[in-house]
Amino acid sequence: MKVKLSDMVDAIESTDDETHYYYNMDSGEILFINDEISEDSEKEELEENFDRYISLPSKYDIDDYQIMEQFIWSLSDEGQQNRLENGISGRGAFRRFRELTDELGLTQKWYDFRASTYQRIASEWCQDNHVELVDDYK
Repeated sequence: MKVKLSDMVDAIESTDDETHYYYNMDSGEILFINDEISEDSEKEELEENFDRYISLPSKYDIDDYQIMEQFIWSLSDEGQQNRLENGISGRGAFRRFRELTDELGLTQKWYDFRASTYQRIASEWCQDNHVELVDDYK
């Protein structure tokens, strides 16, 4: 079966504590399950046919803090690196990171880096699970 890269990235970006995504090996579709809003029939489909589904990366598989660190280390300007590195320590790290990337004019560069990282995660997941990935970003 095949899956679109854009669908995989959307799922990876949207996963959280209550939201989980599963790939249906028979149909190639991605099933969205939210603990609070999903219909019982969707949850039953997953439970009754669990052997047909593969769990997509969860928020625990995707370490957004580590992705921020990788972005910081990818920068060539040591001053920017230092400001961002200091900004992400302690509580409120994600908020401060967003503020600092805006202030330093790095917001688009950050979005591009994060998108590229999510695409790589999706590609690796597909390779590991023998799912053909269709790059629809080209």
